[in-house]
Amino acid sequence: MNSLRGLRGQLALVFTLVFGLVTGLASLYQYQHVGQVLHQGDDQRLRARAYVLLEQVDVSGAVPVVPLPGAGERMRVVVEVKGQPPQELFQSPGFVTPEPSLPNLRGVELRRLAFNEQGQSVQIRLWLVHSAQPLAADLRRVRVGLWWALAASLVLALVLAAGLGAWVLRPLRRISRYAQQIGTAPGTERLPEPQTGDEVQELARTLNRMLDRLRQGAELQDNFLAAAAHELRTPLAILQTGLEVTRQAPELPTSLRAPLAAQAQELQRLSHLVEDFLLVSRLRSDALPLARRPIALNELVVAVADQLLPRFQAAGRVLHLAVDEEVVDYTIDGDADKLTTVVLNLLDNALRHAPPGAAVHVLVGQEASGYRYAEVRNPLRTSLGDLSRLTTARYQADVLSSGAGLGLWISNRIAELHGAPLVLHEAEGWLSVRLRLPAAIT
Repeated sequence: MNSLRGLRGQLALVFTLVFGLVTGLASLYQYQHVGQVLHQGDDQRLRARAYVLLEQVDVSGAVPVVPLPGAGERMRVVVEVKGQPPQELFQSPGFVTPEPSLPNLRGVELRRLAFNEQGQSVQIRLWLVHSAQPLAADLRRVRVGLWWALAASLVLALVLAAGLGAWVLRPLRRISRYAQQIGTAPGTERLPEPQTGDEVQELARTLNRMLDRLRQGAELQDNFLAAAAHELRTPLAILQTGLEVTRQAPELPTSLRAPLAAQAQELQRLSHLVEDFLLVSRLRSDALPLARRPIALNELVVAVADQLLPRFQAAGRVLHLAVDEEVVDYTIDGDADKLTTVVLNLLDNALRHAPPGAAVHVLVGQEASGYRYAEVRNPLRTSLGDLSRLTTARYQADVLSSGAGLGLWISNRIAELHGAPLVLHEAEGWLSVRLRLPAAIT
């Protein structure tokens, strides 16, 4: 169905319909012309046969001589003498004069002057009739042949149109493939511009100009985001330090401690958001450096789980951690700080989206391919549908939840920089997000 909606399918459909219409009209004209020729031929044969029979009628003797009609023919012969009633010389059994109400019969009437034995001038009238079924059978064969020819022509037209459409649309498909490879964040890549001098070349040139503008806009946005994040880090750090000093002052009234604690929490959330913006600007420009070194994935996950355990307990959610002890070595080459950010984001995402009182499971193990993995599983309130949206920047499955919708996108980009994207899977009301990392090369 989708192929018919595409440009190639539409071209093939229009070409086939137009070709079929033209061929159908030509076939109709040809059928009518062949029908006229067959009717004329049948009339000529019938008239010639009647003329032969009429010439063989002899009324000059005492006994008139009348020839017999052939197989499938019916004949009537009448002699008319002026001043006398017509005298019928011969009539085939079941003879019927053709009329418009009898389309299965075709006939002809001929007349000839002759002299009888008395020397009188007489007029001989002969009617010859035969069945129209042979002619109808011939027309039916012609009609069936034309229908088959039309069907074959339509199939051939469809095949030719599909092939021609594929050949004509090759530059567009090539442009589409390159555009899909470029993705949503265009870099220095450009679309190929075929030197055809037609609309396809103009389309590629226009899209390249658009990509240039998008790239320039993205660079300006990333530069502004990085600059703003850098500028905000220092005043936020000063505000956090001053607020912490104020909260620890002994003379601080008790009534102010709760408001200051709330402000400190909001200030910390703002600091995390600024760090995320800085990380986003680096990830979008692929300028994020990785300080790779051998690290133990299981120890990193355990440390992050211990860090977030108080938050799980305060939220009334259970955190289960399972490490496959049969795996001898969990050492990988990676950036410990960046991978810690990934695991923190995955656990924080599970904490915010799991139902109250639900358990969140963290699994650490090894795949059959040799990849080490850390997987976070949590139950869902409702199905998430298309999971690919979760790794899109600024997408939030729950619009009422806190955060800017950057956690899974950042985590996925960091995972890609380490060699493999996150693997998301939803089944039976559970969401699992797996971080896969190749083992360290010893």
